Amino acid sequence: MQVALQQFKDWQVIKVTGQVDSKTVGDLRDFIDTQLQQGHPVALELTEVPFMSSAGLRTLLTLQRKTKDMGVDLALIGVAEEIADTMKVTGFYQFFTIYDSLELIPNS
Repeated sequence: MQVALQQFKDWQVIKVTGQVDSKTVGDLRDFIDTQLQQGHPVALELTEVPFMSSAGLRTLLTLQRKTKDMGVDLALIGVAEEIADTMKVTGFYQFFTIYDSLELIPNS
């Protein structure tokens, strides 16, 4: 898994590539804890994430709480159908704003 921080519009975009599972989720958590900046909305770009384990889903909830505490918006971008289905079954889906592509996120 690879993680990179980019800017798009006024959003800080965390671009994740590869599987998010128990072996890689720690790197994603560390990245989120050290790289997010106050005052800018966060987009988690997942178009190149084919699989996310329950550990990854828990990390999404942690990120949702963190951005709420920061007072900024959070958007998930390009969630694979299989991941979205799991999020719906577990009830996680309702907690997120999801866009098909980065170009669809609004200016905040």
